[in-house]
Amino acid sequence: MFPSVKLPLILAAGLGAAGFLCPLCGGGSQLARAQEVTVATQAPDTAMVRLHLSRMTCGSCPTTARLALKRLPGVYSATVTLDDSLGVVRYDPGKVNPAQIAAHLTRLTGFGATILPDPTKASRSPGDD
Repeated sequence: MFPSVKLPLILAAGLGAAGFLCPLCGGGSQLARAQEVTVATQAPDTAMVRLHLSRMTCGSCPTTARLALKRLPGVYSATVTLDDSLGVVRYDPGKVNPAQIAAHLTRLTGFGATILPDPTKASRSPGDD
């Protein structure tokens, strides 16, 4: 059974009248496009997390994910793409952390959300001094 929160998310996105419904998000067959949703103001203390999203099956799934992320206090913006199953979220680390963001997304949408390593922080091997 999928969370009941998704229907209002889909209707808010205007996707309820699509030609067919995705079994996971309830959306239709629109093409996926990266779209950024920005929330009011950003504090100077902004962090970024990259998430791998699983179980997205149609072009409406990224919109469902973005709308769910937008509902979480402390999230400033979110970009989700279907092609690479990637979500990029900018947030206030004083209000929310990556684990909470991933759990919130999974709870509201049913999509799997795995936190990806930060590509700007290169991993160092012992002895790399």
